[in-house]
Amino acid sequence: MATTTATILIGQAHQNHSGINPTHIIRFTENDRPALILQSLDGNPERKVIVPTVENTVNDIYLMIAVFILKKVNPSKEIHNLERKSLYDILEEKERLSLYSETRKTFEETKIKIVFNILDDSHLLNQIDIIKTFPNDFEVTLPTLKKEFDVWANKLVTKGI
Repeated sequence: MATTTATILIGQAHQNHSGINPTHIIRFTENDRPALILQSLDGNPERKVIVPTVENTVNDIYLMIAVFILKKVNPSKEIHNLERKSLYDILEEKERLSLYSETRKTFEETKIKIVFNILDDSHLLNQIDIIKTFPNDFEVTLPTLKKEFDVWANKLVTKGI
């Protein structure tokens, strides 16, 4: 069963108070086949789903935003699919790398803020250095304190501060 290990808010930073005025959310799910699930926060129930690549998950998040929210990048094939085909299967490596480059240029020209809320054990914890390379406004929130029941130890476990 898939578990959400990160949520990504997309929107605009408030001009005076930082934070974010979000328009969309992406849920990053793992433990099954990883997936990025994009939803608008305006009440539109339509979802877009892509299965990211392992080594370029952050680039795939930005690509998803550029294609479906900004509508400034156009892959040769539809990357949203409910059959859960991965971007490895849909796009050849050369095209993916070209789309990543085009996406990065799009974010250099676009005023947008992205907030990555990354939970404990998320694959995205290993990709924070990649997030730092993007030119847009962003924030990354990381786990500092966690308490949950550990089934294997049969007890509550606290991690962090």
